[in-house]
Amino acid sequence: MASGKQTGAYELKSAKIIRGGEAADITMMVSEMNIFSSIVDRTIMGEFLITDGRNIISGFPVQGGDLFKVQIDIMGQIRDYTLRITKIKGLSDLETSRMYILECISEFAFQGLHQKFSQSFTGPFNEIALKIFQKYTDEKFGVFEASKGSSTVIIPNWSPTRAIGWLASNAVSTTDDIRFRFFQDSKGLYNFMPIEKALDFYKDNPPFTFKYRANNSTDGIPNVEQDLSAISDLKFGHSYDMAKALREGYLVAREYDVSLKEKTQTVLNWNYHKEFDKAKYLNPFPQYYNQDYGMGRIYFSASSQYQSDLSGLKRSSVTGYNQLVQITVKGNPEVDIGQVVQLDIPNPDPAGSRMGEKDNMWTGKYYVTAKRDFYAGDEVKMVMDCAKESLKEEV
Repeated sequence: MASGKQTGAYELKSAKIIRGGEAADITMMVSEMNIFSSIVDRTIMGEFLITDGRNIISGFPVQGGDLFKVQIDIMGQIRDYTLRITKIKGLSDLETSRMYILECISEFAFQGLHQKFSQSFTGPFNEIALKIFQKYTDEKFGVFEASKGSSTVIIPNWSPTRAIGWLASNAVSTTDDIRFRFFQDSKGLYNFMPIEKALDFYKDNPPFTFKYRANNSTDGIPNVEQDLSAISDLKFGHSYDMAKALREGYLVAREYDVSLKEKTQTVLNWNYHKEFDKAKYLNPFPQYYNQDYGMGRIYFSASSQYQSDLSGLKRSSVTGYNQLVQITVKGNPEVDIGQVVQLDIPNPDPAGSRMGEKDNMWTGKYYVTAKRDFYAGDEVKMVMDCAKESLKEEV
């Protein structure tokens, strides 16, 4: 496996299975690696293809629950993973060796499979989440964004991961009526934040622009920048699910919030077009044509301690209602889920494509919602799911 800083280069520095005080070094047996991460998952998942000519699986033996420590050098940057083996699958006998896949999740997620707790907390949801996180794991975290208000909650015999996931789904941003997510990124860092927080970091300056069918001719001279930005494969996902958008209130919705304590009722109305503010979206124009759709969905809630706001009505910025694409690019250690990237997609018309015209419907800024880092041979590739909730140009 190649090392160095060339485009997409990586080196597996070490891979060790650990149980108690014993360790088995299987670095030379790892043939392929896949690291999956997503903003909807509370753990990364790793799949490691092992070609075992030393019969480690029987001699050690490898078992579910073993620690699996991996260190990878990606273009000169070191990435460390501490995982737990949850499954050994695809076992096959090759006469002189055996081949199988080790399926792994994070240490924190593994503990959540068997640890439960009941406890009362008072405070902002982000502070409660961080207390739980630091009590049950020493794994690293990235962003734990501040949330609005202070509440008393009782965790009813839940796992730490489930408790923090629930807190995230109910936490509201201090700057806008949006809900949080709890996820582990591909660097192994845990995050507690709204995906829309990426607007603050990347809207005006996306860290990467990826181009499809770009003219990358360099007369045979290697060009790292062009190699990193080139999309080798583009797939369009299910997009503009109008039936779902209307049914679930993405465009128009209403909530009747009844306070049992105060014996009052608050009516909240959500309208995608009336509330559209280009400062709160990736691109400056709405995706859907403005017309009178009527009331899409009506919600009822009875709350005595949570303040009413639009966060319960506003649908997530990254859903099947929106534009979804999947791109494959050369791997690098900078791009991760929860970021914003710019995608340049050419006009599908041959004449327009030759003139360098862009497809204004699909070109624009996207959230990175999921990623698979695929390590094989001398190169790592990234397969990224990207979602866009607004348009670059008015249509």
